[in-house]
Parts: sequence; C-alpha cells; structure tokens
Amino acid sequence: MFQPVPVLPPGGFITALAVSQGDLRVGYCRFDTQRFHDGLSQVLAIPLPARLAQAVTRRRAEYLASRFLARQLLQDLGHADFLLTNAPDRSPCWPDGIAASLSHTRGIAVMAATRQPRCVGIDVEQMMSVETAEETAGMLMNQAERQLLRALPLPFAAAATLLFSLKESLYKALWPVIRQPMDFHQAALVAVDMPAGEARLSLTTGLSQALPQETLLKAYFRLQPGEVMTLINHPC
Repeated sequence: MFQPVPVLPPGGFITALAVSQGDLRVGYCRFDTQRFHDGLSQVLAIPLPARLAQAVTRRRAEYLASRFLARQLLQDLGHADFLLTNAPDRSPCWPDGIAASLSHTRGIAVMAATRQPRCVGIDVEQMMSVETAEETAGMLMNQAERQLLRALPLPFAAAATLLFSLKESLYKALWPVIRQPMDFHQAALVAVDMPAGEARLSLTTGLSQALPQETLLKAYFRLQPGEVMTLINHPC
C-alpha cells in the first residue's frame, strides 16, 4: 500500500507524494506543470541540464518531478542525494546494486526500485482515445489479445491502453538483460484478473537463455480515472 508523505516541498509544484514499503519500493508523485518555474531547480537541488534549456515547460516539469521522485525512493535504499542521469542509449543510470524503473506522463511520475536481483519495469500512461486504440490495434495486439481485451469489463480504448502499458513495463524490465529493442508482438497478454489487478504475459519468442519462448511474466496494474499504471517485477 502507498503511504502518503505529508511534508512536501514549498511552492505547490509537487502536489502529492506516496511510497510503499518492502523489498520493492514503489512510489509516485503528482505535480502541477502550471506551477513550474526554473527557480524550482534550486528549491529541489536538482539542476536542469543544458539540453533542456529550450525545451517546453511540460518537458522540464516532467524532468524535475521524475528526478525528485527518484531521489526520494533511493534515499530510502541508502543513496542520499542521488541525481539520475542517462547513458548514451538514454537508459537510466542507477546506482550499483539497484534495479529500478521510472516513468512519467502529464502530471504524474512513478518509480519502482529494489536491491534484489530483479527485472523491474514500471509505466504510466494517459488513456488512449478511441481513434488511437483502433488505429494502433494491429501494431499492438494479435487476434487472441484483441478478443481477450474485448471480453474485459472496460471500454476498448482503456483495455488497449492497459495492454500498451503492460508491454512498455515488460520492455523496461527486460532491457538490462537483453539490451535490444522489442517488438510489441514478442510478448502476448494471456490472462487478466481485474479484481486482483494482475495480468500474465508470455514471450512469443526467446530473448535469451534465461528468457526462452513461453516464459510467463506476472504483472500488476492500477486503473485510475484517465490513466493506467503497470508494474513488472521478475527474477533476473
């Protein structure tokens, strides 16, 4: 269960912060892009990189909020004042001994981190429109997945967003192991338990010796009005 953090930074940019306890720390923060200003970089002690100097306000706000969240979670895991950077391939550079994943979209950032040898992937998405769901269905899902999604007690656009987010979490979780792009059809959604917020994905192709074809991966999801959050935490 998420535990809200009662004391937030001044200025009203960060509007909510909550983290879970246990071997896998999961957290989220909500932020108000309209309250963003460059001075927040000093308030939060998180420098904005030069490459974002000409970026739109939304992009700079997402950067600051996501780095703020990463610092909060990792200080609980023994890495105080951690500043997240990226490798040349744009993958995040986590401290040694930490497996983690980060995602953000409009107004929210989410993160998961652990000291355990796990493949961790987390994702948050805004709900697709009906038009986007229909237009991307062929790229995103096979016929069996389409039938499974149609049978869920969800509008098809919400179900398609869930599938997209699950596969994004899967890709993020497996990237440190496979270090290669994945196609959406290299994994298939095979089961969804709506009351439990759980799903199962199966690899349709072998990705490594440790990840052969038909490997099953358990995922968790949380549906909120207008957004979907998904998480995969698989043994590496």
